[in-house]
Amino acid sequence: MKRIKGIYLVLSSLALLSACSLTENASSTQSVENTYSGGADTSVSVDASAFSMTTDDGAFEVSDGVYTISKSGVYSLSGTLVGQIFVNVDSSDTGTVELDLSGANISYEGNSPIYVRQAEEVKIKAEKDTVNSITDLRAVETSENENQGNGAIYAKSDLKLVGSGTLNVTGTYNNGVHTTKDLKIKNQTLIVQAPNNAIKGSDSVTIESGTITAYATSGDAIKTSSTDKSSSNKQRGTVTITGGTVNLYAANDGIDAAYDAIVSTGTDEDGNATSPVITIRTSSYATSYTNSKVKKAWGGWGPGGGGAHDEDDHASVNESAKGIKASNSVQVSGGTLDIQAYDDGLHANYGDTFDSGSKGVGDLLISGGNITVLAYDDGLHADRFVRVSGGTIKVSSAYEAVEGNQIFISGGEMDVYGTDDAVNAGNSKTMAGLSPYLEISGGYLFAAVPSSGDVDCIDSNGSISIKGGTTIACGPTMGMASALDADGNVTMSGGTLVLFGGYEKAPSTSLTATTKSGNYGSGKSYTLTFDNGAVQTKNLPNYSYSGVKSWSVLGSLKSVA
Repeated sequence: MKRIKGIYLVLSSLALLSACSLTENASSTQSVENTYSGGADTSVSVDASAFSMTTDDGAFEVSDGVYTISKSGVYSLSGTLVGQIFVNVDSSDTGTVELDLSGANISYEGNSPIYVRQAEEVKIKAEKDTVNSITDLRAVETSENENQGNGAIYAKSDLKLVGSGTLNVTGTYNNGVHTTKDLKIKNQTLIVQAPNNAIKGSDSVTIESGTITAYATSGDAIKTSSTDKSSSNKQRGTVTITGGTVNLYAANDGIDAAYDAIVSTGTDEDGNATSPVITIRTSSYATSYTNSKVKKAWGGWGPGGGGAHDEDDHASVNESAKGIKASNSVQVSGGTLDIQAYDDGLHANYGDTFDSGSKGVGDLLISGGNITVLAYDDGLHADRFVRVSGGTIKVSSAYEAVEGNQIFISGGEMDVYGTDDAVNAGNSKTMAGLSPYLEISGGYLFAAVPSSGDVDCIDSNGSISIKGGTTIACGPTMGMASALDADGNVTMSGGTLVLFGGYEKAPSTSLTATTKSGNYGSGKSYTLTFDNGAVQTKNLPNYSYSGVKSWSVLGSLKSVA
């Protein structure tokens, strides 16, 4: 072993107390021969040549490269450490352990580089204008082990990642950042990559601001797992994003929430409005790090049809690879979402039994935001209710663009394309006793499918009720495929309904009906002029749709140009 002389300095406000030697092997694995501890009102500094930890109000010991923190307080870390930061604070100490990183690079092969066994709360702060790294050197593992720290940063406490600097986290043992309790991220530029889940807060994950990039090569980018309630009766398992720029790349789900997934606007500490910008890419294919990105083959499918899969093809997907998945509800009221998913774009489960005793409601609730989805299966899917009351939604391609047992559209602007159905209120095996139903009472819905094949644009296995808004549907003309289909009644009491193509069942209504011949489509958009107003279409897909049928409170359809 190569011996290198170094000095550890233990400073108080009075004097230099002691010194010792450092051993280091050729691979830079550090071993500290002596231990030191600091107490309250004592400034402690341990400087291992390349690494330094200081504290004015905390206490820690050093042994064989492991820095053990035993008291809440603020700790400043800088330099390179091949070793571990181990936090083990007595349960009677309810303060916060704050690790301030100023160019700190910590790696370890014996366990998690940062391991919190016990503390009330730990805050890891990346100082302004600094770049820091936490690197797990263990062999790759994708399953949890109670005897090991299950991430490069692993905490059995509430964990906050803050500061305006940069923190790079590379996990090899299961997860990247993992706390068994609540995880909050604010301001920080955080880059995480891991073989399983990149970011996991078992009880909750909350992102308020910052720039977060997560790569999960065989798991989820963001995940929660707890479904019980806290001592204050708060339901655990929610992922909440109210600000920041969030980029998620995952082999499985982009976000997998054990309870709710919530995307909304928020406010910062100065009272300014925040609005998250979220990009999600998922794949069920094998993934790997390439130039710090998870990459995959998309299989040649894409917007506007062509290469659409069928049910047998999709059945070969064994893993969930959804953009955002929640076991109770997905709620979007603000922000910008750009999702490309090998499975569903947004998905809410019904019927999961939680440890709290309740069951998942299976609802997708969209009241705001700007959502763009490209999905291999459903664009928007809820086992029970899809409710759209606001926002801008574009599903550029999906097997079924919008699917729910019952669908309610009362607002917003929707432009959706499906290779099977564009909008489908269908039977659900988990929803016995709740009849399929589609209700449109407001907003703007433009929906399209191919002009031929066994497809329906707007389809309900039950009834359809149109009470308001503007609905434009493009689909086949006749037979068992059409622009409008329902097994039950189709009623219309208000709004505007325009069909490019045919229908299997005309709406029962007293509103003015118009039929025009001709072929429409080929990527064009049209202005529909009525007696008392005009409606603009989106760009129709590159198909030819035969004829136009309309029913509208605006009167007769005068022209399509």
